[in-house]
Amino acid sequence: GAAAAEAAAAAAAEAAAAAQAAAEAAAASVEQTSNVAAALTGEAEFLDWSVPWPLDEIDLDATITLAIPFDQGGLDQHKVGSDNNYISHGAVHESVVEISPLTKDLLPHLATLEWADEGGTCIGTPTRALFHDGSVLTAHDLAFTYDRMGGIAAYHDGGATSDHPAGWQTVRAIWGSASWLRNEAVDDNTWVVELEDFDAGHWGTVGVSGTVMVMSQADVERRGDEAVDNHPIGTGPFRFVSHTDEEDFVFERWEDHFHPVDYPIRVPHYAHHKHLVGLVRPELQSRIAGIEAGEIDGAAELGLNAVAPFIDDPDFTVQFIPGPGWTIHNIFPNLWQETREDGTPNPWMDERVRIAANLAINRAEIAEGLLLGVEPIEPMWGYRGVVGYPSVEDARAADWGYDPERARALLAEAGYPDGFDERLYYTPDWGGDLQEDLTLTTAQMLHEVGIRAEPISISVSEYFTDAYTRGGPTGTAPVALYWFWANYFADPGGMWTCCTAPDGFYSMAVHHDPVLDDIYAQSKVARDPEERKELISELFLRHKRGAWFINVVEPPDSVLTRGDVNWPLGGPFGSLSNLNTYSIQKRRAT
Repeated sequence: GAAAAEAAAAAAAEAAAAAQAAAEAAAASVEQTSNVAAALTGEAEFLDWSVPWPLDEIDLDATITLAIPFDQGGLDQHKVGSDNNYISHGAVHESVVEISPLTKDLLPHLATLEWADEGGTCIGTPTRALFHDGSVLTAHDLAFTYDRMGGIAAYHDGGATSDHPAGWQTVRAIWGSASWLRNEAVDDNTWVVELEDFDAGHWGTVGVSGTVMVMSQADVERRGDEAVDNHPIGTGPFRFVSHTDEEDFVFERWEDHFHPVDYPIRVPHYAHHKHLVGLVRPELQSRIAGIEAGEIDGAAELGLNAVAPFIDDPDFTVQFIPGPGWTIHNIFPNLWQETREDGTPNPWMDERVRIAANLAINRAEIAEGLLLGVEPIEPMWGYRGVVGYPSVEDARAADWGYDPERARALLAEAGYPDGFDERLYYTPDWGGDLQEDLTLTTAQMLHEVGIRAEPISISVSEYFTDAYTRGGPTGTAPVALYWFWANYFADPGGMWTCCTAPDGFYSMAVHHDPVLDDIYAQSKVARDPEERKELISELFLRHKRGAWFINVVEPPDSVLTRGDVNWPLGGPFGSLSNLNTYSIQKRRAT
């Protein structure tokens, strides 16, 4: 009696969960259709879609071969030294939440999350997903994942007793649970997270794909860190097959993925090809040659110069996407020091000088000369794809534009009628294939209005150190200009806290406007998503009006595929990388 009743209840709960998942998938599929329609009719903002081919036109049993620029070695997304092998992380693993293609709101993925009405408690209910070893995802796996990323997982004493021969250290403890008040699996279906207070940007910062990937507690504890680094197991669209250092990665579709084949392509789903191979090709020309020869189906992050010959070739497809770690290019003036080393005033403390520098940049000329004529978008402090970014109309109204005469007048008004000499530090090892040319071109434009910027090249290993890009009231970096970028983060909190807020570790161009900090604080605790978007929009616009950064340009990167291959962007701002290979399609042979 009791056992039968319990079994019946469990079966009913499982059926209800399956029905709920099917309903969510159907609703999301409707959303995908409407999003594509909006994109094609131009009704949505900043949409840049390539539409997926119909399922009856593609070969679901195809092998897709991609060229990737490097192999970091290990495959453990939580471990320092293994975190950048994105083709493996995106194929094998998944995240707690994903992002709506149109609204940029968070969508449930491996968990449904519900904040309490007051305070910082959030309850998570895991999705019924299967790991590649056949085990079922539970709340214990979710809690374990964030303890492990936080460097406090008990099974290896935070890494101190790891079996990994190279040792084990978390790649980003700040994304884990170390600072949370509570991270507990009450039972298999209830995950409790408690923060000091409600944080509207929390899951958009630590819960999306590429930040913290979910792992099986039982698997990691049973096999150990070394085995996980060599042979990962997740819930993702592909299961791991093999990896040969500096040669290749091989994966096969996970047929028991909880999403159907027609699930929206922007979020992880049943893969649209059966086999995925990543060939390691460090040399750019080797990647291009492999695509030309038909050995390779495509590659991302190729820059612009390499794909220029293929733009009008019907045998290939070129798509422009955000640069992976350099979605925008800005210049940071050192705003921490009132005077230079010789005691003369820091000219960048004067808003008029900063405005003059912004007015000196001819972005249309940059686009024509360096960006293959792609529209020159003037950036703000973060990438335009984040939650709450101002509308197209508001963003363009805030643009500085190009006005060298006004720039010269402002410099004279600020006490620099003859201009002044300045240093412009940059690293050619970051920022894409255009970094060198973009730096030299911008320096010349500044020079033409009187800001005689001398470009100084620094290796990437030196650049991201206290000597150059780390500010602070006791910082040692000299008064100068520093080239900087913005990563793609779904939530603006990532870039604000790292590079804009007064306590950010890369906040060289620190603002002196307490209202900005107040707006950001309000945005973190705003429970109404629309109210939060309005606050973030004002945060962007007010920061821009203060001219705290010198906003250069948002240059695209590129993806090149063969003509019989479709890699759908599937997002409002274009998001193609080795984290979302599952959507790639190959046309069925006729």
